[in-house]
Amino acid sequence: MSRARGRPHTLSHLVTARCNGSCATCLWRAGSSSAPGGELDTGVVRWLYEEAGRAGMAQVVVWGGEPLLRQDLPELLLAARRAGLFVTLITNGWLAAERWPELRGSVDALILSLDDLGEAHDRMRGLPGLFGRLEAFAAALRDDPLRPTLLLNTVLSGQNRGALRRVAAAARRWDAGLYFCPMETGELSAGEAGDRLAGLALSPDELRGAAALALELKAAGYPILDSRAYLRMLADDPSLSAYTCRAARARLTVGADGSVRDCMHVDRPLANVASLRIQGLSLASLFGTSGWLRMGAEAASCTKCNNPDVVELSWLWDLHPVMLGKLLELAGR
Repeated sequence: MSRARGRPHTLSHLVTARCNGSCATCLWRAGSSSAPGGELDTGVVRWLYEEAGRAGMAQVVVWGGEPLLRQDLPELLLAARRAGLFVTLITNGWLAAERWPELRGSVDALILSLDDLGEAHDRMRGLPGLFGRLEAFAAALRDDPLRPTLLLNTVLSGQNRGALRRVAAAARRWDAGLYFCPMETGELSAGEAGDRLAGLALSPDELRGAAALALELKAAGYPILDSRAYLRMLADDPSLSAYTCRAARARLTVGADGSVRDCMHVDRPLANVASLRIQGLSLASLFGTSGWLRMGAEAASCTKCNNPDVVELSWLWDLHPVMLGKLLELAGR
């Protein structure tokens, strides 16, 4: 329905730029072009979620920064549920056990970031003891009757070579689905690619090896959720230059300060949701603007993003047959 109306179906909201971690691979830390200072207050976020529901959007992905640092997060997630949105929450998990009693029942899908096991993961995140907290929380969640769909997200980089097999074993032990993503090295500023983190990325040959291993693990019954089509594409062409990006049409990304992200020019936001509210404009009014339409047209020829989220979202938007099987696989979780 969103596709037919020319509107995105997903709201991706960075509720805060603050984070208690210090991941070297992160593009979204406070101070970067993608994470300007300041946060929307509770009332504006509630308005944003209500507007997303009225615009016909289907889900909100809440992340950051570390979203559990926002004290009003339970109120925000409840507002999203009341707006009819499917709620996905992404967290590093440090505060998950402490805050779960407040969040329980308001989260449909919970994504925990996990880049390795034990102390190796703790070092990457700059949070000693983090893995132990995650393992204890996953065990406690197993028998919760309000347990959300549990997913793990692993970013592969030069910092965690060989981690995929180890993390896949943890995903199976925790009864969680697992996505792995090649790390993103930069964004498009002023329309030109920036690769400030390129030195941390895996080589093309290493990405081919990771794709081959993921296909092997998937065939062996490990809960790898990257589609076989994506993995084969990554194995054949690690630059992933053969897809047409539709993510700019399917997903609306709003930063912590309310800026509406232009993925083709991250230094030049399309609008600010707080300003839309002050002006008495609806969120839906954004989707007919020249900036929004231009971004979608430009993005169709861009293959800067290499993660399965963008590639598979693009295939879903184009009604690619491979995504029917993927949707059934996700529904089974």
